[in-house]
Amino acid sequence: MELEDDVLSLSYEDLATYTDNFSESNYLGHFQFGEFYRGKIVSDEQTRHVMVKIWEVPETYHYRPGDNEGRLMDEVNLLRHELAMNRPGLARLYGYCLESDHLGVVYDFKPLDSVYNLVLKDDFTWLQRIKVTLVFAHLLKFLHTRKCSYYKSFIVRNLDCAHLVLDEDYNPKLCDFGLITGGIFPDRTIYKCHHVIGSYGYIDLSGWYADDPSGKKDVYAFGTILLSLIAKRVYTEEARHVDGPYVSDWAWSIYRKHVKEDPESKPPKFSLVHQSLAAEPDYNLGDGLDITSLAYKCIDADLNERPTMNQVLRYLLRLKVVKRNADFLGVNKLMRESGL
Repeated sequence: MELEDDVLSLSYEDLATYTDNFSESNYLGHFQFGEFYRGKIVSDEQTRHVMVKIWEVPETYHYRPGDNEGRLMDEVNLLRHELAMNRPGLARLYGYCLESDHLGVVYDFKPLDSVYNLVLKDDFTWLQRIKVTLVFAHLLKFLHTRKCSYYKSFIVRNLDCAHLVLDEDYNPKLCDFGLITGGIFPDRTIYKCHHVIGSYGYIDLSGWYADDPSGKKDVYAFGTILLSLIAKRVYTEEARHVDGPYVSDWAWSIYRKHVKEDPESKPPKFSLVHQSLAAEPDYNLGDGLDITSLAYKCIDADLNERPTMNQVLRYLLRLKVVKRNADFLGVNKLMRESGL
């Protein structure tokens, strides 16, 4: 174990020790290019809770030798950069493993679970879902904002419910950057460095062929994740195997049904919020209509009609549930950091 700046260079044996040899009880879930595990680092009678991420050769996505090594180093460079330090929505990097057959990183936070695993659960409340949405939107707004003239905007390009992991206070951490471009990295939309175009279930099929320097494909994926959070639906591996509809496709089918039933209402006003969430005390019907409308704006087939993440964040801050629970949601801090 070696220290580089304040990030440790770890061995695969270290990662195995932290996760009890990658035990099933510590398995947290999959991400696009590997797996997440809960971990513990015990030293001097103290225990540090961490999350361990392991890259594997993906079976679902096209892979070339060296892809995962590049993804690991991109992540290390990003999370060690001053731009990412102490940023809400990003995890602190504890260390990384770069061995010939074993690649991994260790995040310095105690994971609760991924959004993918939590979406269907009844104890994942409306207010907690709003907190996840708000902090996630704030992070994307930060990433999409140019930091100076020689840095372009970061574009993540593989947002996914499985890549958002919550800590015990329901703060989301974005935990994969396997297709990131811009910012401190080269503009890979020009050089075509990535032969994977996104994460299944979150890919903007209407505009997948178009270069997008604005981040509007990230906005589409954000809209899909927002739909999952409010409607308690998620795109699964089982759905992919049977060519099931994306969550966004399901949402548009509901929209068309409402248009057919009420052709005079343009656009139709209705809520996709799951009935169990709508029954909670923090829920407001007006918020349900507004957040549904926002989700549809984000998944509009026309990139140019989608809002920016700055506009999304401003929209969310106007929700009654946000105004009434500003302290719990950390609104003042988010507004200061966003310059709003």
